[in-house]
Formats: sequence, C-alpha cells, structure tokens
Amino acid sequence: MIKKMSPENNRVITDMVCYLRSSNLSDYDLEIIRRDLTGMVPEAQLCGDDLNRVIDSDFKTYCDELIVQGRQKTAYDKILEMAYILIVGVGVLYLIEIILSPALKRSIQLGQYWLPITTGFLVSTVLICILALGGYHYVTTKSFELSEPGSKSKYVFGIGFAIAWTVILLCKVFLKTVLLTVNMFYPLAFFASAYIVLNY
Repeated sequence: MIKKMSPENNRVITDMVCYLRSSNLSDYDLEIIRRDLTGMVPEAQLCGDDLNRVIDSDFKTYCDELIVQGRQKTAYDKILEMAYILIVGVGVLYLIEIILSPALKRSIQLGQYWLPITTGFLVSTVLICILALGGYHYVTTKSFELSEPGSKSKYVFGIGFAIAWTVILLCKVFLKTVLLTVNMFYPLAFFASAYIVLNY
C-alpha cells in the first residue's frame, strides 16, 4: 500500500508510525493503527483528498489522540520488551568481542576457551546499550522534527551520536584492566537460552 502513496504522504505516515512507536501502545494496537493509516491514505488519494483534510488536525496531535484511545503496554509487557532488547543487544556485543579477541584464535589452535572480560568491554557495552535506547527514544519522539529540512534536532542527534561513539571507542581502547576470565561458551549458552525463552 505504501508504494501507492505520494512521497509527501509516505513521509508523513512514516513519521506518524515512528512517533507512535515512542508511546506505550500495545504491539497489537500499534499494528492495527499502522495498517489503518497505511490503508487510509491511498484510498483518500484516489478520491482526490489531501492528507491534511482526511486527518483534519495536526499530525502529532492526531497521534497523541490515538495513543490515548489505544491499549497500553502492561508492566509485564515492558519488562519482557526490555529483557529482550538487553539479551539480544548484549549477546551480539559479546559475540563480537569473541570474534575480535585473540581468545578465538587460541581456542582454535590450542583448545583454550577462556575469554578475559575487561573494564573496556563492560563500560563500552553499558554505554552502547544506553546510546541505543536513548537514540531510539530521541528518533521516535522527534520523528516529525527530524524529517524537516534543516532541522536542528537532526544536527543535535548527529553531534551527540558522534561524541557518544568517540567516548565508547576511547573506553574500549584504553580501559584494558581484566576483571575476570570466563569460558567463552557459558555466556553464549546463557544468551541463546534466554533468547529462546523470551521468544516462546
């Protein structure tokens, strides 16, 4: 359906769906609203109606009204969602750490499966998780502003993102203190098991 939209309407609907994702709407209601929005616009275009006339209000205000009317995520839903994000995020970062570490080569050549966990890895992992969650929140809540040409929010995001990644890389490079050594397969087994449990 989106392919039938004009470029401007496609941009507006994308901004609206992105903004709705910043709310506490349940996944089910969010998907229903998304389908309604993407189905409503092409039909209006065929009738020659403008998107502003169809919605008849400020797009952000309209989204806020939909959020209030929809079902909200429960505390249990939020906990599961955050657990899933952290398990996947930290698990991927841990796998990257294994691949880039000399420990992988030692495990292949010598059968030694011990991986040193450094302060750099822990600090950078925490910062990356904070950056990812904060970046997602910023992009979704500022979706309308970010899509505007010359938006200040876009420059703020870009500068903040660059600074954050610079700090993360510096932590990774200079914080080399080994806090503990673990068998690299034990955490992998934990992340894989947790992922399966959260998906079923």
